[in-house]
Amino acid sequence: MKIKKIINITMLILCLCLIAGVGAFWYNAVNAYKISNDFVSVPLQFNPDAASSVYQTQNAQITVNGGFVKGIQKDEDGTQSIVIRALSPLPSITVTSKAATAVSLLVENINPDFYAKSIVGNNLPLTKVTVNTVQLNIAANPEETIKIDPVQPSGEDNTGQSKYIILGDNRDGYDIFGQIIQQVNGENPVFVIDNGDLVFSGKPNQYRLFDKMVSNISTTLCTTLGNHDIRGNGRSTYTMLYGPAYYSFDFENSHFAFIDSSPGWSEKQAITDEQYAWLEKDLSKAQGKDIFVITHIPPQDPRSGVTANEIPNFVNKIKSGDNFLEQKLDNYNETKAMNHGFQDPQEAEKFENLMSTYHVDTVYLSHIHSYLEYTKAGVRYLITGGAGAELLTKNSYYHYMIAKIGDINTTTMVELPSPANNYITRYTATAQLFSEALYEENPIAVVFIIIGFILLLFLVLIRIYLWKKQPLDTLWKWISDIGKYAVKRFKELFSKER
Repeated sequence: MKIKKIINITMLILCLCLIAGVGAFWYNAVNAYKISNDFVSVPLQFNPDAASSVYQTQNAQITVNGGFVKGIQKDEDGTQSIVIRALSPLPSITVTSKAATAVSLLVENINPDFYAKSIVGNNLPLTKVTVNTVQLNIAANPEETIKIDPVQPSGEDNTGQSKYIILGDNRDGYDIFGQIIQQVNGENPVFVIDNGDLVFSGKPNQYRLFDKMVSNISTTLCTTLGNHDIRGNGRSTYTMLYGPAYYSFDFENSHFAFIDSSPGWSEKQAITDEQYAWLEKDLSKAQGKDIFVITHIPPQDPRSGVTANEIPNFVNKIKSGDNFLEQKLDNYNETKAMNHGFQDPQEAEKFENLMSTYHVDTVYLSHIHSYLEYTKAGVRYLITGGAGAELLTKNSYYHYMIAKIGDINTTTMVELPSPANNYITRYTATAQLFSEALYEENPIAVVFIIIGFILLLFLVLIRIYLWKKQPLDTLWKWISDIGKYAVKRFKELFSKER
């Protein structure tokens, strides 16, 4: 086969690979998220004041407190189930029938064993479907109301026994986040808080991968939006999967309020006026309880005024002059303007005053890929952003937090292996993180593009060969002649006849 023909075939394959790779990237970026062919989502109906969702069927009305109706799932036998996603560990459900009816409910995002124990008095058939989903079959008579009202543990009798997990900024750190999920299941918490930046850029394929990962969490996952989650059409995908942007629930004597501050990275106002009005009413009703507010972006970036939190296992203080590149990166990170708080200082003050006025105990935040904690006007602000995203901030490391219901002062940090505390290692680790995430999110596209680059390299080598063919042929002839002469001379010198 002539070399020209080889080049033409290689060029054709190269073009096809690049077209296929770019096409796969484009498809993943714009194709809407579809949970499954057997699932139909319904528009979100949620009242944040009552933390309730209402769905009307032909013969019954379904009311969910502490959750929302997500959609309709077609079962294998042709029947349909109403899918309810919990926004709290113990959602209550009320079925009010107009006529005799049978209703199948799939309640997802809960701990099945914990939920089953809490509704034991209802005497309803309950089946565990997955590690975080149960099925309830309800038969109602005409004009009958059936209420599934879980019994919460007694706060006084159960103080310190119920624990929950706080983490944030898992984004595209799939390896670390996967390790955290395994450890979280081992802790058996009543719920997990993920306070934003669930995905990197709001793309459907990223939400699909995140949703697949968190389907392995064997308890309730309570989320809020981060600035990365709303990129592109991310907000609509988030709403379909995880529901309202803001909500609250009680557990024992603790109150948890979730707020959406995701616009605060690119817009002057981080939290809408509508949310502020709701939050004030919500916190007012919660007085007397231990109160926790969860949002993504902190009102202010505390790094300039907080003592560096040294990494216990990875401290590697860079001394001046030890490494020129390391020193330059260190100087750059120290002098670079970094403000990951609200853009408007007046809004930051408004938010902090609201927290103090209503005696909030702790505000859980992330957005900064590190661990920081400070107290202002009696309110503790805890920033935990180490669940998998890149670590470029000095003295940052992968981690999550464990807290106990009834204990407002103590949180336990669980640290995971992290890049050493020098900038070269961290930038290298970040490059590796993004490359691995790129493959996880777009495996087919990445394979096609890699093949394309290999073929391109092959073509470049051929072109170099053709360009330098005569000198290379002459060089090869020279090397060949030297070899032949060396063999001949060797035989002459060491021949047995001599």
